[in-house]
This record gives sequence, C-alpha cells and structure tokens, in this order.
Amino acid sequence: MGKLRLPSLETDSDPFTANKPWTYMGAVGPPTEQAKFEATLATETFITSEEAMIAAAAAEAVTLAKAAVKFAKDAAMLVNNNHVGDPKGPETGPLENHSMQHATKETDDLEPTDEELDLVQEQLSKSAAVRSRRQTERKAKRAKAAEKAAASFVSVKPGSTSRKKRVSLQDIDFSDPLRYLRATTSTSRLLTATEELELSEGIQDLLKLERLREVLAERCGSEPAFAQWAAAAGVDQKTLRTRLNYGTLCKDKMIKSNIRLVISIAKNYQGAGMNLEDLVQEGCRGLVRGAEKFDASKGFKFSTYAHWWIKQAVRKSLSDQSRTIRLPFHMVEATYRVKEARKQLYSENGRQPDDEEIAEATGLSMKRLTAVLMTPKAPRSLEQKIGINQNLKPSEVIADPDAETAEELLMKQFMKQDLENVLDTLNPREKQVIRWRFGMEDGRMKTLQEIGESMGVSRERIRQIESCAFRKLKNKKRTKHLQQYLLP
Repeated sequence: MGKLRLPSLETDSDPFTANKPWTYMGAVGPPTEQAKFEATLATETFITSEEAMIAAAAAEAVTLAKAAVKFAKDAAMLVNNNHVGDPKGPETGPLENHSMQHATKETDDLEPTDEELDLVQEQLSKSAAVRSRRQTERKAKRAKAAEKAAASFVSVKPGSTSRKKRVSLQDIDFSDPLRYLRATTSTSRLLTATEELELSEGIQDLLKLERLREVLAERCGSEPAFAQWAAAAGVDQKTLRTRLNYGTLCKDKMIKSNIRLVISIAKNYQGAGMNLEDLVQEGCRGLVRGAEKFDASKGFKFSTYAHWWIKQAVRKSLSDQSRTIRLPFHMVEATYRVKEARKQLYSENGRQPDDEEIAEATGLSMKRLTAVLMTPKAPRSLEQKIGINQNLKPSEVIADPDAETAEELLMKQFMKQDLENVLDTLNPREKQVIRWRFGMEDGRMKTLQEIGESMGVSRERIRQIESCAFRKLKNKKRTKHLQQYLLP
C-alpha cells in the first residue's frame, strides 16, 4: 500500500493549487455524500470574498485530507476481510505474513492524529495570513494610485477637447482653394529657432546644387546628365540624390509652416481690386522667395524676414493686376504710404489731416502728393452688395446726374399737350407734314423727298405745304401758350 502524500504549503500558497486532490498511491474509492456536500459548501463560501476564498481553500484541503485517510483505512480493512473470509486459500509463508503485518501497521499509521491535523491547520492559516497580507498591500497601493490620479484630474467642459481634431481628407472642401489651403496646413506647427537653422542650411545646399547644374548646362549647351552633376559636386549619385531630397523636404516644410502668415498679411489688402485667393497665391510666391534668401545664422526669425517679401509680392501684384489702367509700382507704394499716414494722423488728432500734414508725415513734396491723390481709384461694381446686412447695391443709393426730376417730367408732359393743341389749328395735311418733318412720330426727322413719296406728291409740293404751315404758326394768337416753355 502506498503512502498518503500532502503537498507542501510553504512552496505554493495559491488556493487553486492547494485545493488539488491529495495524491494516494493505493486504491482509493469514490467520495462519500458527506464529502461532496462539504466540498460544495466550501466552494460556495469561496466565491463570497477574497478573504473567504482563502479560508474556504484551507477548509477544503483539511476535509479532503480526512476523506483520503478514511478511504485508505476502508481499503485496508477490505483487504484484511478478503484474507480472513477465504479459509481455503493458499497458505502464506513467513515472508508473506510479515508483509501483511507490515501493511497492516502502515494502514494503522495512515490515520492522522490530532497533533497532525492541528499542524496542517496551522500551516494553512499561515499561508492564508501571508496571502491576505499581500493582497492588503496591493489594495493599499491601488487606493493611493487612485487618489493621486483624482488629485491631478482637470475637469473639462462637455463637448470640448484639449487636442484639436485632425482634419480628414473627406472633410476638406476642394472647391474653395483658401479653405483647402488652411485645411492642409492646419497640422503644421510653428518652427523653433533650431529647426529654422537646420531647414535654412538644407535649402541653401539645395540652391547651391541647382546653381551648379545651371552652370553645367551653360557650359555643355544642354541639360547635364545626373552622373555629370554628381561628379561636378564631388559626390556619388546616391549622396547627391539624398541631398536633393533633403533640401526639397526642408523647403517644403519651411513654406507649409508659414502659410498662415501669408493669409494674415493678404487679409489686410482685401477690397483693393483682387480676390483673397489671388492675394494668397502671390503672397506664397513671396514666401518662397524669402525662404530662398533667408540666412538663419544672422540670428533673426524667419517670420520677421519673410514678412517683407510677402508684403512686397502682394503689393506688386496689386499694382500689376488690380487696375484697368496700370500704375507704376512706386506710385502704388506712395499711395499706400499716404493711406497709412492718414490713418495714423486721424487716430492721433481725432480729425482728418490736411495735405501739408500728410506730406510732412510721408516725406513727399506737395507736387508729388497731388499726383498721388489724383491717381485713379480701383473700380467697383454697381451691383456689389454693401451695407451692414449686405442688402443694398451702389446702384440703388447713388443718384444719376442725368436723370430727370419729377418737375422736369411734368413740364415736358404739359409742353407736349400744348403743342398738340397748336398743331390742331392746322389742316390735316399740314399737321402731318410738320409731325414727319420734325420727328414727332418716331423720333426720326424725314426729308422732303421721303415725305413726298409717302404722300404721293413731289418734293416741291411738300416744301410749299411746310411753308404755309409755318406762316400759320407764326401767328402769336396760336403760339402764345408756348412762350412759357422757351428758355430765357
């Protein structure tokens, strides 16, 4: 018969390992109903809480140990009964008797004493205490971490976020160039001084390589091969390709990081004769020029240097494209100087400045200032919406100097009525000749020949009829009502 072996409780304190079946090398029968009930009760108690789980594991281990010992005892008794109940069996020798006695002793020894059970209970309690202490420490650490996280928590309003959402390609409106430009450059952050220095060096290296290619093209009379270009630069083709790609990336990053500067400058020139999209386009050309000319080793920021290149490009485009009659660029610059000086003097004095004050502020002579003020202004559409609510047009509020007043229209109506009354004193033929001769029918004055052909008479006869009608109209009694319409 084998011995009952208990697993060491010192090496493994896991309750799931401790509640494994006890290993027994002999024959073991099925567990009794009482053992099943105790195991089920211990399992249900194990689920309640973490501390109860440990106690339940210890209780289950003790119960299984008692059950295993009982099963071993029953098995040994069953073996003895078989030997006693078989009198006709073969005789056993001394060696077999000694083995049977030894087995019986071992079977008697399998039943644990009260001291052994107390020792097992004590070991299980120590293991449970150790595991309970470790779990308590872990719970304390978790509580401290939760308190620390709650102390550093900052409340945020619902719907707000500390990080801006990146614009996806599906949200970009490609029909609006300005909105598309803003969306594609919204993720580009501002550059630091160190980054500007590195990007400037990469751009300058790219420009040197491009100038070298231009020199080779002038000498060879055609575009040089890439191998010739690399040989002239003193590097291999792979290194030349790497330097070109790096310089292009530096230039692209420098420009994209300052697109917002171009938009802010172009907004100041809205309404000067060009759309904002066109102004931004011209400003980007100035930005590229500034990136190529920038030297970060001098210590100033790129935005300070590129600001003037962007401004110069926008103003030059306005002088070339915004006017129907082109003005020289120096006149456009003088116009901007006068405009800025007028705004500054008005803010300082609270009144509109005179020409002498403007000339002194701008440094222009009176003759030059007069020429600048006489420059034609940018044309504007009469159908353009104006006003705070954009509900008016200039054509609706600007008076027409050639339009007739209501009084003039009324006088014309009375004059036509009095003239018809005077013509009614003539005979029908004379009245018709006078009306055709002076264009009173359709506004076109007919000749004597045309009137004669219309009436079926000669040109001379029409002249005679006209002369007779004039003699009648010279009578003051007939035309006295028309005297009031004559100019003084």
